[in-house]
Amino acid sequence: MVDTITEATVAAMRSIYCHSFATLALSFWDFLMTLGDEVRYIWPMNKRHTFKWLYIFHRHFLLVVQISSQIAFPMSPAVSSPTSYNCRTVLAVMMILVECANFTLEFILAYRVFALFGRRPWVLRLLGCLILGEIICCMPTSFSSVKSYAGGILFQLSPDVNIQMAFTTVVHSTLISLTVAKHISIGRTRNNGGNIISQFTRDGTATFLMVMGLIGLVVAISAVKDSQPVILLFWALSCYSICVGFFRCKRFI
Repeated sequence: MVDTITEATVAAMRSIYCHSFATLALSFWDFLMTLGDEVRYIWPMNKRHTFKWLYIFHRHFLLVVQISSQIAFPMSPAVSSPTSYNCRTVLAVMMILVECANFTLEFILAYRVFALFGRRPWVLRLLGCLILGEIICCMPTSFSSVKSYAGGILFQLSPDVNIQMAFTTVVHSTLISLTVAKHISIGRTRNNGGNIISQFTRDGTATFLMVMGLIGLVVAISAVKDSQPVILLFWALSCYSICVGFFRCKRFI
């Protein structure tokens, strides 16, 4: 029985390392493919431009975190041990970064939708309430997740995460619905404004599909027994980084 458990643990750790390396390779490849446009459009932005630093956070800092995780996780315990505290700290930091990446991505998309609708107050109130509700829902989920990290890398996914995923789905569905509605309302306008809305619609659709894919992965892992939820952290970092990479243009916002 001990040998079986040991073999299962080794197989699980090998799977985690494969996922972590795959997501790093994907993020690094996307970073290289979009670096030219980033240098052309994002770097010249004024240093006081908030969205310039949000872009750098998603594209540079999250990549550094993924590289660092390649060093940290091989030294982390698979199960509960005297060094589990260090592992819990690393996992908690990654979870916080994932949540920050998610909410900053939603903030960027919400601001774009707000601008598309001529800064209408009802759009601000609607999106603000939805994102605030998601943040409030995120708090208990985060606390329960941190407690589960005490068991090492092979922790169990909190059942509360499904509630947060539902909120995330509602927020992103509302964002893309408003964007598409605005795109349809103006028809196929050939002027500069029409081109910008078309570009925002393409960016928003691609982002929506990637986030829904990530949510689908969360649901699948939560439904599979003896899965490795830690891989969600790696895929989430890559997903949010790539999504913001869609916004590399003159009209980033």
